[in-house]
Amino acid sequence: MMINSCGTSRKRAFGSDKENIWPTMLGIEANENGLVIKQPRLALGSAVMDNNIFNTMPYSPPDNFFLTSVDPWSPLKSEPIPLLTTPDHRSLNRPETRHKNGASRQILKWTRSIGEYGDGNNAFREPNSVAWLECGKIAVVDTNAHCIKIFDSETGQFQYSFGRGRTLGCQNLLYPYRLAVVPNGNDQLVVIQRHPRPQIHIFSCQGEFIRRFGQHLEKPRALTVDKSHRILVIESQIQKLHIFSLYGQILNVVSFHQHLQFPTSICSNNSEIFISDNHLHSIKVFSYTGQLLREIKDDIYIQFPTNIKLNSKGQLIIIDNHQGLNITVYDENQQKKRLGAYTARICHSQILDVAIQSNTNILHLASKDYRVYTYQLLL
Repeated sequence: MMINSCGTSRKRAFGSDKENIWPTMLGIEANENGLVIKQPRLALGSAVMDNNIFNTMPYSPPDNFFLTSVDPWSPLKSEPIPLLTTPDHRSLNRPETRHKNGASRQILKWTRSIGEYGDGNNAFREPNSVAWLECGKIAVVDTNAHCIKIFDSETGQFQYSFGRGRTLGCQNLLYPYRLAVVPNGNDQLVVIQRHPRPQIHIFSCQGEFIRRFGQHLEKPRALTVDKSHRILVIESQIQKLHIFSLYGQILNVVSFHQHLQFPTSICSNNSEIFISDNHLHSIKVFSYTGQLLREIKDDIYIQFPTNIKLNSKGQLIIIDNHQGLNITVYDENQQKKRLGAYTARICHSQILDVAIQSNTNILHLASKDYRVYTYQLLL
């Protein structure tokens, strides 16, 4: 709006100001009557914008700038450009390692996991124990669900379950705690029940109840079954070892009060008994008469052992939960040589129990996050 000498104002037609070039740049133009004509917007720096202020800026190309004409009918002579890729350390043959508390461990990644929290067939409420059956199945004890669930070890598919207070001949299976398989015994399952009264139950692999015994047990912590079908049960707090026959006969009772403080796991090679102690940071080896034979101690690699297993070669596999999942393997000759040390890529909350496919060194680990993880050891 402008004011003339007479004090009256007059309107200037939109876009008639030659100095106002921004409406033109934005695609706005007015005709002679002052009506706005909408124009398509043009990109800044476009060659067709003659009135663009940026086109009026002086520009001189560099000396080495030139245009080469290309014959559209002749093929281009292109030379291959070699592409150099940065090698990924995970794809190399050498294993990935991690240093933890002064120990060098090879990193492992789980190959499969089963379960979640819940009451469904593929869910757990407290998977306290796991065992591998020779028929190719995995048995998982779900303590708070009062049952044992069977899965296929290859696919992880649910097969069946038994317990829940409805098993024929065993109406009161409550809070099963630990599980072991009878080797070369048609996959019979030996189950420890902790509440309301500790005792031992034996089932077939199909869930048929066979017998129960061991009502005198007080604090059963772990169990195993050796090749002679002897059932070995270690008790925590009172540090007692009970040896039963498969039919419930008491073969021996030994007190390890002077040798153990907090036993967590037990295994046997049919002549020696291995017991892990979480507070003493070691593995104690005993005879079947209760004599202490030796102690396996490694300050850097054995810190807080929770589970131990023997594979088909007699090699000792130690599971440690200190700052994540740690696995250490020792040889079969009095466990003097360390064969391998591993750690999980992820940090598990807590490993409750471990089962091993002894011929293939595949581990199945029951975790406190309501899952069962499968690992392959590289031995």
